[in-house]
Amino acid sequence: MKIQLIFNPHAGRGRGMKAYPEIRKRLQEAGHDVIPHRTIYRFHATEIVKSLNLYETDVILSVGGDGTLFEVINGLMNNPGKKIPPLGVIPVGTGNSFVKDLKIFNMDDGIKAVNRNISRPVDVISFTTENSLYYFVNNLGFGFVADVSVTSEPMKKRGLGMTAYAMGVLVEISRLKSHKLVLEIDGTTYEHDSNFCYLCNSIWVAGNMMISPESIVDDGEMEIIVLNSISRKELLKTFPKVFKGTHLSHPNVIEYRGKHVKATTIPEKFCNPEGEIFGVTPLEAKVLPSALQFCTLE
Repeated sequence: MKIQLIFNPHAGRGRGMKAYPEIRKRLQEAGHDVIPHRTIYRFHATEIVKSLNLYETDVILSVGGDGTLFEVINGLMNNPGKKIPPLGVIPVGTGNSFVKDLKIFNMDDGIKAVNRNISRPVDVISFTTENSLYYFVNNLGFGFVADVSVTSEPMKKRGLGMTAYAMGVLVEISRLKSHKLVLEIDGTTYEHDSNFCYLCNSIWVAGNMMISPESIVDDGEMEIIVLNSISRKELLKTFPKVFKGTHLSHPNVIEYRGKHVKATTIPEKFCNPEGEIFGVTPLEAKVLPSALQFCTLE
């Protein structure tokens, strides 16, 4: 197979650069024609994939974390070619949340999934913010959860990894505030005094948190998880439940399902697609059923 390999050398605090030579060697030893593309700056992967000749490509391979995959997907969805090859993912980032739904947990799994050459459909969610259109396959949050990412980002850059996210949670709990949230889901309007909202296509967020345990990546719907206003003490008590997905039983956690969502907040809130920080509310999101195929071990 001809593989276009997109690798982020900075993923996982340098793991992307360390892992790349072995990944390329093992794929070549398996008989694949590997064409590497090293990303240099933010959204470089999007530019690379957008310009690829997909008719001469069998697999697009993302080597990095959720952010790298997010960029690759946005390049693929904006590529003018009508042929869309399967996507492979080799997780060497910090969180690597999405690929857990594909039963890919490490570098070996990612390579096996490519060599196995079996793919499955995955829904893509398009979203519009600040008059620009983007795409994601995992989740998008705003409110408290995006504020945590903003706070933890400098700590991640200092090498704290997943510890940075936990520290960001504690910081943001100390200054917790609710906001007005208006959701229009498939034409029906819901109003909340909310701390955060997640639009989810898959189960995991931040690596090991089961924010949406009932999500299925190819069911044609997204799950919308809302946390209504809650005290700092109650949030601290409830937060650990997200690691097992049992937080949905809390009376302040509301779950919806839908295909088309419009979300407005007062005040406006940062958006956090796939762990990235950009865009603000209001936003609009739509499910594109089975828009991509992913190499899988499932």
